[in-house]
Amino acid sequence: MKSLLLMFATALVFYSGGASAKLPIKEINVDCNNVKLSINTVMNDRFNFGAYWNEPTAFPDPPKYIEVGDSIRSNTTHFKFNCPNFSVSYDGNIAEIKANSYEEVLNHISEYDRDLNLYFHGWYKYPNIKKGFTSINYSFDIKSFDLKTNIYKADEGRDISEDIKFFQIPKSAIIGYKTDSSQMKPLLYDRKVAYYKDDMQDADVIDIFHKNNDDKFKLDEVIQRIYIDKPKGLIRIYRNYTFPKS
Repeated sequence: MKSLLLMFATALVFYSGGASAKLPIKEINVDCNNVKLSINTVMNDRFNFGAYWNEPTAFPDPPKYIEVGDSIRSNTTHFKFNCPNFSVSYDGNIAEIKANSYEEVLNHISEYDRDLNLYFHGWYKYPNIKKGFTSINYSFDIKSFDLKTNIYKADEGRDISEDIKFFQIPKSAIIGYKTDSSQMKPLLYDRKVAYYKDDMQDADVIDIFHKNNDDKFKLDEVIQRIYIDKPKGLIRIYRNYTFPKS
């Protein structure tokens, strides 16, 4: 009996350790001529990152479609690859894209995916038949540097508490930023949008931090940090990151 209990305890420890262990990043080969990157949140209200491409095959077989990352079709969730002009890595928390310039980084991301959801929550009005899909979100566009909800842009210097269009951004949502190693500045605080775009357009390095102190919203935080280094052609997107004090 004691031997059986010991074996059970050992197995439990092994299982618990394995379940919490961080998965390794697998180096993969992709078709650099047609690989595309995907950033979305609709699947499960969380930051999802992946890559997809068509693998050439011999005639008459059609090209083989392959996905990696956070996808139900993927067998590889954590990955990295190198192409002549850009590289990508993803460890389940941080997605990094590096190219010869920041403009080239953006070119590898669909124009619909450049608007990164900081918060997203979606649901069906009729969940049993999956009809009447509705969502609320607020996002940050990594090309235009706009703060948005759905199709509405929150203008700089605006108190968004005065406009019903921005009800999706709660008072508890806080966004701060640093440029070129400056001190932290507010981008969004107490539902007021600062004047920040000139800083970001002129800067080489932009570091954006997001948090939501409301527990009912915090469950659906999608992105907590966006790091951009324009001269290095680099962007890192963080699912989880502790909001800095300064």
